[in-house]
Amino acid sequence: MDAIALSELTQLQQVMDSFSLDKNRQRPLITLSFGMSLDGKIATYTGDSKYISGPVTREFVHELRHRHDGILVGIRTIEADHPFLTTRLKEGQGKNPHRIILDSQLRIELNEPVLQPKPDSKTIIATKANHGSRKIEALKKLGVTILLDPTTSENIDLPWLMLSLNKLKIQSLLVEGGGTIHESFIKLDLFDRIYAQISPILIGGKDAKTPVEGLGFATLKEASHVAFHNHFILGSDIIVVAKKGR
Repeated sequence: MDAIALSELTQLQQVMDSFSLDKNRQRPLITLSFGMSLDGKIATYTGDSKYISGPVTREFVHELRHRHDGILVGIRTIEADHPFLTTRLKEGQGKNPHRIILDSQLRIELNEPVLQPKPDSKTIIATKANHGSRKIEALKKLGVTILLDPTTSENIDLPWLMLSLNKLKIQSLLVEGGGTIHESFIKLDLFDRIYAQISPILIGGKDAKTPVEGLGFATLKEASHVAFHNHFILGSDIIVVAKKGR
């Protein structure tokens, strides 16, 4: 990995260290991360996404995982990709983040790879409080931590979840999507940094997935504005770093 990428990771670590010292914070530092094609797609219309980003970029993403306390995805990502959500760096180096899954209806299957216990981190599932206890007990037997959202909203209430993760000493959170999850964080202004990994490939298709989905904003005035912070080339890809605000 080149010097610019390493410098960016060092800057990120400094921001994290400063953030963790803030006694008034009510949530983790939040980083959004996604790999996409030049035309803004994270998968083809059939769901094929392995791999849009090149190997050097994927190593960079695993460095991001190593530096964050937690990694968050939605249940759709679990069902589509069956990920481990671990850190995989050369020679087995790197810290595994705690794996946080948004699963309001508790759809997760008990054989998902992400539920396999890890000695250095845990799996946390946020679900609604109106579910029966049988599946919850089965998940707890696998070592899973269950967070029960007491709010009346259909989806997981993100401000409640951020407070809950803060209480669990998760001081930094890497959000890897999918697109609906990213939109939820962006609409609530719950992010500090964005890493967009752009690859030289054109996928096309109106039904192909994009990194930020959902309904979106009605007007440009309402849209979330960010400030470009950095950019650099990794292998054949370009990494664009943005921060919240203009």
